[in-house]
Amino acid sequence: MASPVPVKEKKLMEVKLGELPGWILMQDFTPKGIAGAFQRGYYRYYNKYINVKKGGFAGISMVLAAYVLFNHCHSYKELKHERLRKYH
Repeated sequence: MASPVPVKEKKLMEVKLGELPGWILMQDFTPKGIAGAFQRGYYRYYNKYINVKKGGFAGISMVLAAYVLFNHCHSYKELKHERLRKYH
């Protein structure tokens, strides 16, 4: 049975597994489209966790956790080298 909503307008979580390749090919992968996707993600995060009446520590802690994870991944090669060095 055909869905009344076109595949391109569906959200990722609403796409069935058989429709997934067609849905991916219909997305905008130009630099402008990718920038728009990041902007939508940022505004969604900001409005959900930061721009609230009774804010908590959750929004800021996620940003800090992402920052720590990014820096650890960035310097993993040096950390691994230090770990394997013998001190004697």
